Amino acid sequence: MVPSSGNDNGQNANTGNAKITITLNSLTGGGQDTITLYYASNCSDALLSCSSNPAPATTPWVITVNLPGPTATQAIASKGLTVNTATTSFTPVTGSGGTGSLTYGINPGLPNGLSFNTATGAITGTPTVTSPATTYTVTITDTNSATASNTFQLTVNGPVTATQLVASKTLTQNQPSANFTPITGGGGTLNYTYSISPSLPSGLTLSASTGAITGTPTATSGSQTYTITVTDANSATASNTFTLAVNGAVTATQSVASKILTRNQPATNFTPVTGGGGTTSLTYSVSPSLPAGLSLSSSTGAITGTPTATSGATTYTITVTDANNATASNTFSLTVNSAVTATISVTSATVTVNTAITPFIPIAGGGGTSPLSYAISPGLPSGLSFNTATGQVTGTPTVTSTTTTYTVTVTDANNGTASNTFQVTVNGPLSATQAIASKSLTQNTAATSFTPVTPAGGTPSYAYSISPSLPTGLTFSTSSGAITGTPTVISGATNYTVTITDANSATASSNFSLTVNGPVTATQAVASKVVTANQAATAFTPVTGGGGTTPYTYSVSPSLPAGLTINSSTGSISGTPTTASGATTYTVTVTDAASATATNTFSLTVSGAVAATTAVPSTTLPYNQPVTPFTPVTGSGGTGTLTYAVSPTLPAGLSFNTSNGQVTGTPTVPTAATTFTVTVADINSATASATFSLTVNGPVAATTAVPSTTLPINQAVTPFTPVTGSGGTGALTYAVSPALPAGLSFNASNGQISGTPTTTTPAATYTVTVTDTVSATASATFSLSVGRLDTKVALTSSQNPSQFGQPVTFTATVTPQVVGGGTPTGTVTFNDNGSPIGTATLTGGVATLAISTLTVGSHTITASYGGSALFTASTSPGLAQTVNVPIDSVRLRSLQQTVSKMVAQNSGQAISGAIDDAIADGFSDGGGAFLTPGGTRMRFNFSADPRDQDERPPAADGATGTNAASSLLPGREPPRGRGRGRVDDAFAAIDRGDKKQAVPKWHEQKEWLLWADVRGTGVDRFGTTSTGGVTQSSQASLYGQQLNAMMGLTYRASPSILVGVLGGYETFSYTQQDINGKLKGDGWTTGAYLGWKIVPTLRFDAAVAYSGIGYDGSAGTAQGSFNGQRWMLSSGLTGTYKLAGVVLEPSTKVYALWEHQNAYTDSLGTRQGSYDFASGRASSGLRAATPVAWLDSGLLLTPFLGMYGDYYFNKEDANALVAGALASTPLLQGWSARFTGGLGIETAGGAGLGLGAEYGGIGGNTRVWTFSAKARVPFSAR
Repeated sequence: MVPSSGNDNGQNANTGNAKITITLNSLTGGGQDTITLYYASNCSDALLSCSSNPAPATTPWVITVNLPGPTATQAIASKGLTVNTATTSFTPVTGSGGTGSLTYGINPGLPNGLSFNTATGAITGTPTVTSPATTYTVTITDTNSATASNTFQLTVNGPVTATQLVASKTLTQNQPSANFTPITGGGGTLNYTYSISPSLPSGLTLSASTGAITGTPTATSGSQTYTITVTDANSATASNTFTLAVNGAVTATQSVASKILTRNQPATNFTPVTGGGGTTSLTYSVSPSLPAGLSLSSSTGAITGTPTATSGATTYTITVTDANNATASNTFSLTVNSAVTATISVTSATVTVNTAITPFIPIAGGGGTSPLSYAISPGLPSGLSFNTATGQVTGTPTVTSTTTTYTVTVTDANNGTASNTFQVTVNGPLSATQAIASKSLTQNTAATSFTPVTPAGGTPSYAYSISPSLPTGLTFSTSSGAITGTPTVISGATNYTVTITDANSATASSNFSLTVNGPVTATQAVASKVVTANQAATAFTPVTGGGGTTPYTYSVSPSLPAGLTINSSTGSISGTPTTASGATTYTVTVTDAASATATNTFSLTVSGAVAATTAVPSTTLPYNQPVTPFTPVTGSGGTGTLTYAVSPTLPAGLSFNTSNGQVTGTPTVPTAATTFTVTVADINSATASATFSLTVNGPVAATTAVPSTTLPINQAVTPFTPVTGSGGTGALTYAVSPALPAGLSFNASNGQISGTPTTTTPAATYTVTVTDTVSATASATFSLSVGRLDTKVALTSSQNPSQFGQPVTFTATVTPQVVGGGTPTGTVTFNDNGSPIGTATLTGGVATLAISTLTVGSHTITASYGGSALFTASTSPGLAQTVNVPIDSVRLRSLQQTVSKMVAQNSGQAISGAIDDAIADGFSDGGGAFLTPGGTRMRFNFSADPRDQDERPPAADGATGTNAASSLLPGREPPRGRGRGRVDDAFAAIDRGDKKQAVPKWHEQKEWLLWADVRGTGVDRFGTTSTGGVTQSSQASLYGQQLNAMMGLTYRASPSILVGVLGGYETFSYTQQDINGKLKGDGWTTGAYLGWKIVPTLRFDAAVAYSGIGYDGSAGTAQGSFNGQRWMLSSGLTGTYKLAGVVLEPSTKVYALWEHQNAYTDSLGTRQGSYDFASGRASSGLRAATPVAWLDSGLLLTPFLGMYGDYYFNKEDANALVAGALASTPLLQGWSARFTGGLGIETAGGAGLGLGAEYGGIGGNTRVWTFSAKARVPFSAR
């Protein structure tokens, strides 16, 4: 604030007041300011400079000006970003008002990679680390320092991931695909969108919101790799691949159109329909079912087996189904013919030796599958043939053969067989055989034609003659030898001779005896007979024969009643008559052997069959009650008086009357319904049976079904029957005593209790009495109370075991301990090892609690129900819930255990190499080179004199010196002054004529050497490696850098002894991309070393070093920091020799280090145990170098070669979590070989260049190439 002017003229204090105007120029300040008013009596101007005598009076006056402050408005309440994804600029809090320009501040600091614009409040950048939801305060300040604040929330999510769930999928053309999601998104910021490249086969679609693939592929597609890209809300992406193939549609090709098999003959394996296309494997099914005995292989479609039943030609459909349930069908026809048959057509055949036979087929084949073929065994007699196609026998037998049985086997097209036999006889020459030795005929009865003599052998046809003449009335056939006619006279037994003549007039004779007897007689033996229908009759002979010529035959007329027969040889009548018949007269005719007859009669009656009729089909009798007598089965028919029998025996206490079939008595044991058979018999033992069912009820029984129950008051009960009745007779009734509690009712017809109890009742015993229709009773008891119901609690977990931080839902179900007790209400308290972790209200008897804060380890979870007016409180049994270590904690441990070993191995090589170079420089007379570059390092020797680089030894024999070129070999020390390099020392004797030059003063022996060494190691980003020419796609992606910087001081105590100390710093950062992991850190090193030249050509080295390392690791959401302590020891022998102009440098070296890493707890709460490991290398080998002058160019070339055998060792001892090494960590392990080689070049002007390479790990799992180069340009300072 300033006054409008320095004074205000015209104001006069004489009146006692004055006015001064103050103007507020601008709103650029605030708070308090002071204006001083002056009054002076000696001038008219109120300026302090008017006069100081007298001094003006002053009056201070304080004026306060309050200016309006700024405002802070929340424009964005919360924001989610994705790590390593550039964010679109946003301003979470906007400022307004206030004075002048506004500035912005934020607290706490934003995650790495994000920037905050203090002039606009805008946030930009790319976050490089994840960050949980964090509240930030933005403070806005104006030019008057007035402030206003507001907050917003910011989350930096992890990178988007695309996880392969389905590596490959094979579908079938035109077959709907089951929904599958090959790649699922994770990490990043929701929501995700999905895209695919290249486009899916026709018919398939990818859901942009879920990544699911659905549809029906309509075209085939070979196996193709598809890339699915997952994009989050911040356009961060991640991709992964899967392979998809669409096979052609399933085909079913008919291989066998039809097949005919033979019953009971094993079928030759055949495949009627072959499947193709589709997605393997294919399965086969057939419809309708194959004939019995045959089976279809579901994997090959082959049909095998032995059909056991015939089947007409039937069409079968075979369906081929692939792995995606796509199908194709085709048909074939199958017939199963009946089994092969072999039927006898000619039982036997008799032929004559040397006489052609009439062809005949003895066995006829049938059935089976044509064509049929025939075989015979044994072979036919000589001269006879057997046709295998027809089974016919033909030919002329040339030898006689006794009657022989031959087996003919019929075989069909399916090798089905059937066999049968016949006989063949081959007779010898003609013979006459007595066929009838004697014959008796009856007078006046026509004789049945008979041939007393028959021919054998010979050649048909035959002629017959007889001597003497036959009795009157009989005739003899000369063509057949048969005798016929009716003898009219009686003749005693007479011998007659019959002569047979064949076609060749050969004769043969034989004789027989003939008798003519008197007439036949018939005598009545039984005048009349009575039998019973359906009852076997005792055999009887009503008429007997006599006279005539035996044997006799008998016949009867009219026919006997059905079921009876007459024996024609004896005249006996037997059998079982099946129908009743009245008294009937029958005539029996007796016929003798000459057909003479005589007759007589008898009378026969057949009574009706015995009948048994069920009068009482079933009856139920009361236990221990006298029964009213009853006849269950009545008899009728039959002959004479009937009798009765029953089976099985009636129940105890009951009797059965065998004369009338009546049942009486009192049953004394219960009997289930049983079927009894009553048999009725007549005097002829004819019987008939009928059945009836009989039940003897048991006593009434009362069984307690519900021993005790507690019902809730004022709540309708589910009806229940405490006591059930059984047994007894008729319907049962129920009664209860004492009366049930108020509100409950008792059903007298079934004993059921229902209703709503209205008063509490202590447990009481009630008696239920069960009564049947004959007043028999039984009783049983039960206990009943009315009040609160006891409950029980069941507890389950949605995920057990679970991972740390994973939500788990516990579900408690509360039920009453009695059936039908209703549904409890109220609250449930969940406890972890006795401590409450949450409360939930029951809904439908169920309460749930979701929690994600359980710590790693085992937890005993219980659920306690507090009870209600109707239900008592209860607690569940303990549930053992296990919370496992998060996967990211396991990955962090894996990263620690693998990468830290690689860091240690690199550091060990760097430190031991630097010490080796320092000792070599210390023993060099020139003190070594000031600068030593390398493929992976840069070394400074502060004790070296740069002037040493400017000198060059004189050439010998026209060749340049060897010092510079030798020292430029990669990996070895550069020139250390004239004639002072290790290689040059060895070559000093090449030209003994070199002139000795005065040593400059700067070449004097130095006792103290100060040096520095910087070495870098890098691992390029890689995702695959090749082993034996085969790409290993499972390797992880590891990349990063490591730097080791060391400085040391060497003291050469004597020409053969030196000691030194060193200090160092290392830093490293490695990223394991596939697990979103990083391990970085730094550390320091201190140590000491010793060098001893045992002899001029042999050197011994030893060193010890200690390092302290700090590690910071992360894997996904897991982060942790830990410290490591490392010791290293190294030692070795190095020699230098010359042989035939070649410098040989054999060496044996070893270094070993031990590291201990402390235990720590990571950001996910997982306790990571301590970790100890050891690593090192032992090597031995030889290096050779020789200088060569390049013509007259002034160039000196020094090529070198080296070969070493290495043994790398690694050992670890990890506590707590243990994880396998990451596949991509390039650790050398075990035996391997290493080759080195290179070339040193020096010009005449002293400039030098060294090129070298090393190839290590030969024979091991990891190959290592190392390349290095050095250069030197001398100069003079004037």
